[in-house]
Formats: sequence, structure tokens, C-alpha cells
Amino acid sequence: MDEILDYIEKPFSNTLPDLNSTIEESIDWLTARGVSPHTLYLTRFIIEEMGTNILKYGYDDDDKHLIQLKLSLTSTILKIVLIDDGHEFNPIEAPQPKTSGSIEERTPGGLGIWLVQKFGKLLYKRENNLNYVEVDLKLDCVTE
Repeated sequence: MDEILDYIEKPFSNTLPDLNSTIEESIDWLTARGVSPHTLYLTRFIIEEMGTNILKYGYDDDDKHLIQLKLSLTSTILKIVLIDDGHEFNPIEAPQPKTSGSIEERTPGGLGIWLVQKFGKLLYKRENNLNYVEVDLKLDCVTE
């Protein structure tokens, strides 16, 4: 395993404005570390997709919940980890979306998780009533 070169943790509450703010701060942090535009784009997509799923489906109440985003950089990998106390949900076990046929023949849902799995290595664990979703994204260019 590569040595971690830099690391950040960003806690945020379970609201869309907080998720969006966290995404922007994370992209700024990665930009300052020389991560390529391609990796920034994929990172934004992954955090938005997985974070939105937590906000939409993770909780049955309107209470404030804390979600933790952790980013770590090695020379070859960006590790994206989201930790939440919502309902247990293993995205790896989500049904495969239908990707062929007309739009009318397709069932909504699942495409975002499927794409995340295409972009990076998706891992999941449930521990102490917390969901840990990790995506390892290969870096295509780090300039610093």
C-alpha cells in the first residue's frame, strides 16, 4: 500500500447545502494538491452521488445527522470515504441497472452507483451501526 501523502476530513450535516459546500471545499483542497481535472470531475461525481443517496435514503427522520467525508491521497490513489449512521445499505449489492433499450424500458435508479463502480473500486462495510462507503480512484495526474 502506498504511503498517504495528504489527508482531509470534512464532517457535514445531512442537508443538500452542506453536502454541496463540502464537495466544493474538497475540490478546492484537491485542486491545490495538483489533482487533474479528470480526477476532480470523477471525485465531484462520486461524492455527489454517494452523498445524495445517503441524504435521500439513509434516514427516516428529519433530525440532524453528521456524515463524515475523508479524502486521502497517495502517489497513485485518491481514497474517498463516506461514513454515516443511516440505514444499512451496501451499494455493492444494489441491483444492476438496465443500460440497454429505450429510456421507457428502463427502471429508474441504480445508474449512479453502477457508474461509481465503473470509475473506481467500491468497498463497503457496516461497523458499530455506521456505514463505511469507500471508493478508491486511480489518480491520472498529480502535479505536486
